[in-house]
Amino acid sequence: MLELLFKSKRDASNLQKRANDSGFISSFHETLFQNQQHYIISINKPYTNDERQQLIKSICDFLLSEKCMEWASSILTDYYYYEDSDEIGQIMEIILGMRLGERPELTELLEEWGEREFVEENVEMLLESREPVSFDSWSKFRLKKLQDRQMEYVELAIDEYKMEQEYQMFLHMLREYLSTREQKKISIHLYSTPFGFRFFDEGFQELDRDQLLAYMDKRLLTNHPLYVDSYTIAPLLSLAPEKIFVYSDDHEQNLIRTLQNIFEERVNLLPLRYFPESFLYTSLDAANE
Repeated sequence: MLELLFKSKRDASNLQKRANDSGFISSFHETLFQNQQHYIISINKPYTNDERQQLIKSICDFLLSEKCMEWASSILTDYYYYEDSDEIGQIMEIILGMRLGERPELTELLEEWGEREFVEENVEMLLESREPVSFDSWSKFRLKKLQDRQMEYVELAIDEYKMEQEYQMFLHMLREYLSTREQKKISIHLYSTPFGFRFFDEGFQELDRDQLLAYMDKRLLTNHPLYVDSYTIAPLLSLAPEKIFVYSDDHEQNLIRTLQNIFEERVNLLPLRYFPESFLYTSLDAANE
């Protein structure tokens, strides 16, 4: 019989449920330990290797999916002193995305480590215990490396959250700028190339670099050099067109997403083949003359 002593009733109940869902017989009862209320779950130890691996998996899943998130939340409130529930929720969303493998751009910044293998190895030793085990003490000492790992997740998530907040402020500022900017062109057609976008006006006359520079509000590059590139975003903000037609076969590229975020309903995405091909060559011929 594996007996685990918990300070948290929720932890005890959640682990018991996982054990029951995996087909193990268990019992749950309350007890006083060192004058404090504790909760004990008793789980029949597995007889076969398959059963043993199933129980190890159940305990590992509980630790990696529930306890890791709980530890991360505690780090946010107890170590970084976050109090706002909305902020905590957004940072925890980032951490959850990292743990689910949905934020590879962040997790690849972490040193590779066999997290599950580490937990499985320690849970296997836990199953060998013949005496009741304090889950909180065991996890504090045996899983210290796993808990420390959550600090790394939290640090990355906080940095990402701050960057996202900064990015949202930047978008809001540019939208405000755009709303007050006088319209210089009715529409702009952007044709995607491996070297960036070619600009065409509403009559499909190409605007070369010198023409774009003549329209450009130089304050955009001075005030926002980190986010506003001088080749696409700054010219578009300066021209303030009513419609922007983007011709590309890769609508998921970061720059196009940024254009959508800034110009919103003004942006229309189209495949490359929709661009009138004759105007591409007309512009090239004019440039060569």
